[in-house]
Amino acid sequence: MKEKRSLTRNLLGNKKRNFLVATQMTNAIVALVSGKLIAEFIMPDQFGLYNLQFAAFTFFFSLLVGPSITFIKASYQKLLPEIGYRPFISITAGLSLLLFLSLALFFTVYKSGEYSSWQLLLVFLVLIPLNIISAILMDQFNVLDKINRFSTLSILKSIAGLIFLISVFYFIPQFTIDNLLLWGMQIAIGLIGAFLFLRKIKIFKNEIPINFKSFLKKHWAFTAPLMFLAIWSWINNYFDRYVIEAYLGLREVGIYNANYSLGSKFFSMLNPIFLVLLTPIIYRDNPLNLKKATISKYGNLYFVMGCFLLAGIYFTTDYIGLILLSENYSEGFYIIFWIAMCFLILTATFLYETIFYATHKTKIILYSNISSAVINMILGLLLIPVFGMDGAIAAMLASVFIRFGFIYFKFKNL
Repeated sequence: MKEKRSLTRNLLGNKKRNFLVATQMTNAIVALVSGKLIAEFIMPDQFGLYNLQFAAFTFFFSLLVGPSITFIKASYQKLLPEIGYRPFISITAGLSLLLFLSLALFFTVYKSGEYSSWQLLLVFLVLIPLNIISAILMDQFNVLDKINRFSTLSILKSIAGLIFLISVFYFIPQFTIDNLLLWGMQIAIGLIGAFLFLRKIKIFKNEIPINFKSFLKKHWAFTAPLMFLAIWSWINNYFDRYVIEAYLGLREVGIYNANYSLGSKFFSMLNPIFLVLLTPIIYRDNPLNLKKATISKYGNLYFVMGCFLLAGIYFTTDYIGLILLSENYSEGFYIIFWIAMCFLILTATFLYETIFYATHKTKIILYSNISSAVINMILGLLLIPVFGMDGAIAAMLASVFIRFGFIYFKFKNL
């Protein structure tokens, strides 16, 4: 108990960390208000359509571009200062073009283009570079321990999305029935980083000649497992939406995802505080024992806090749903608690995974995702047609427990 109190004091013990905690609390409030507005103004079928589109965008982005961004994040201590940004950006730009073409092809083919439009493709054309810029900015501020900038950018992104929603819902109501306005919110969020923070990025100049072929090999060695990982991560997080749509319909996708999103927010907002505090220790040249001890301490505190929070959610689920969503989504209020439980386990897993990212042992993370994704996919296909949304919950619970168990075992034996 004394150790946990000491860890809590350490968590809140300086101005940077206090600012970080305040930022995450503000982000949580803004996210909840945004979710409330969406639930009040957007009907479940339109919200379901947006989520199917967003799931596809997430898949291709995390498959083609996300690993390169992670490679940049892991290169700040040595490779990036030596060779500069140019080779990283060259590869990322080429992959961005491939990303856009993949999205265009997918939405043209899927259900014969029923869920596609030229406006959606225009959104992708704008959103892809904005998301890349935002991700690079957030990662650099995080790795270089510029927590104030990291926090400021984070909160401004949240506020930008909320302001966009308020502006459209209350001043341009004729557009409130269209799922495309939610994509407009994503663009508003991305614009903040591009216009306000891009000039603050630290530029690394090329200090030594680069062999581009050698660089490509390093890039591929790091990103190939992450690309494969992206497939299985997507199955874990989004595959059930397409199964629900196939067997139940767009309305049920919207109901499930709204309650899923609310249930996930509690720990998705808490977890970044711990990740940001761990990152400077894990990604720097510290002894392995120190890294493991730090992760264990933060992990124990995280579970203690999580259990108390889960208890509160269990006894107030219906009130939470009515206050933070709307009656339109009440059919799925019970989902909130179960998804919160899933995300306690899942986000705790993220804490232990940091050491494998930092040591470039990403295959371990890949194997954990494969095992949990296979369970999620098989159980989802078996249970959702019979039990509906309950089947999706059961499949996710099984998958997150398997993933955590695998990662924790590897962590203890590292």
